[in-house]
Amino acid sequence: MKNEKYFISVAEPWDFESPDGQNKVRGSIVSVKSNQCLVFKSNYDLKFGDVTGDILVLFPRHYGIDFSDLGDKRLAFNGGLLLKKYNENLSEKELEENSKFVIIGSFRKE
Repeated sequence: MKNEKYFISVAEPWDFESPDGQNKVRGSIVSVKSNQCLVFKSNYDLKFGDVTGDILVLFPRHYGIDFSDLGDKRLAFNGGLLLKKYNENLSEKELEENSKFVIIGSFRKE
């Protein structure tokens, strides 16, 4: 799963634009912290209001869903933009505390 190519479909903000087009983000999963937390690196910087970065911290959007078996499924998430430099040693709690909620969407393997 790590470093495989993934595609995000952005639901909110509804008017999101990226180099890939309207409501699209491409990148890869760089770390699986738990069944409830993934670290996603986009292929470019993302801008949400006054924050910019390329690392999203993703959490399942719905109760009873987790990231244990992605396969070819489309999974809904809530995501935060990491506000500090990414380090593999950051815990799930540190990632959550150092990110700003900016996105709702779903992702799947390309």
